[in-house]
Amino acid sequence: MNSFPVVQHWSPCEEFFTQYKKKDYAVLILNTPINFNFNQHFIIDLWNHAKVRVTVDGGTKKWLRWLTGNEREFKEVLQPDLITGDMDSLPKEVLGCFQNGGTKIIVTPDQDETDYTKALRELKLHCNSENVHVDTIYVLADTCGRFDQIMANINTLYKSRDILTDTKVYQVASTSITWLLSKGRHSISVPVVLRDSQEWCALIPIGGPCVVTSTGLKWNLDNRKLEFGVLVSTSNTYDGSPVVTIETDAPLVWSMGIQTLL
Repeated sequence: MNSFPVVQHWSPCEEFFTQYKKKDYAVLILNTPINFNFNQHFIIDLWNHAKVRVTVDGGTKKWLRWLTGNEREFKEVLQPDLITGDMDSLPKEVLGCFQNGGTKIIVTPDQDETDYTKALRELKLHCNSENVHVDTIYVLADTCGRFDQIMANINTLYKSRDILTDTKVYQVASTSITWLLSKGRHSISVPVVLRDSQEWCALIPIGGPCVVTSTGLKWNLDNRKLEFGVLVSTSNTYDGSPVVTIETDAPLVWSMGIQTLL
């Protein structure tokens, strides 16, 4: 493989659970159930410390339902900064709960892209117009029964490279964190509890074939080609090292379980 001089460092678990107050981040809530195992006060704190808060179409209904069910007194305080989408999954009465609280509502009717992709575009426009700096985006997008939507979300990860250059986009589900590793060298910090419990991780060549070399995994890759129909590295885990290194010649999806961390 070619040698890539720059290493991109990732510490998603530390950033998300303990260091988020030090980050310039945004939160997006997609139209999937908020069945998170996280402490409800943590979610509220994560929301309140975000530079920008976005609910995407039916995600607005999911957010209001979560607030009503868990922290009713916060319903009027925890306004999104943006509500975006084609609004086909957002009842007018739910939209009305936030309309008078200063939330910017942007209808994005284009059907050539998903509401998630369009929301990233609107987030970028908002940050530019309001002079807000965001270097990380946490997308609350739990997996569900809709396989097509899961794949559409992965497609948005690929598109995010062009929409938000140099911005980390993490898709956070109830038991996993997923993001895209670009072509090059990467270093991923793995908490000790995930290593000790042999929590799962995966390297998935969804966008096309990748030639990959890794360290820190139980089943490492040595200049191996990952490709659907040939080899994919799912149900992998860690060898005990605090850091996993990955070198890839093409974009590669990384996903890691966080159940035991919770």
